[in-house]
Amino acid sequence: MKRYFGIFAVLLLGVATSACSSHTADSTAGSTAAVAASATTAPAAPAKTAQSTNAAAIANGRAIFLTGIDASGSHIVAKPPAQRPSCAACHMPTGAGGVHFPDGAVSADLRHAALVTHQKPPYTLALLERAVSAGIDNDGDKLDPVMPRWVLSQRDLHDVAYYVLTQLK
Repeated sequence: MKRYFGIFAVLLLGVATSACSSHTADSTAGSTAAVAASATTAPAAPAKTAQSTNAAAIANGRAIFLTGIDASGSHIVAKPPAQRPSCAACHMPTGAGGVHFPDGAVSADLRHAALVTHQKPPYTLALLERAVSAGIDNDGDKLDPVMPRWVLSQRDLHDVAYYVLTQLK
């Protein structure tokens, strides 16, 4: 008896909700049937969670950082063209940096302590995205020209910056 009362309550709620909306009589009947069906069947698979979205962003950012190729298989490019094909080629796979260039520049340490703990102001996601794409540091100064100005989609720019800030220890 309790089960039938629960189904009736769900149906009644569905009818009341549909009546309050701007749906036509046909969609109200469809909504009521959908509510009744969902009350007696297993729940649908959960929508994408923030955790699965973050995992995808980290995986894409890691791929870009290590290989210079995003998750869809596109090679990242810079203008003017970069001397090396990926972030890790200059900053090392660990993000420790330390690569010396002929102009005297040394690649930066991109690990969390160097970017956040020991910087004033600390790098944020937006500041790191600006450094990667425009060559402007956390203080608003231009980075050495050896640092490529990467031309990335907004997704790829976000993902590689997110990877650097959250995964390079």
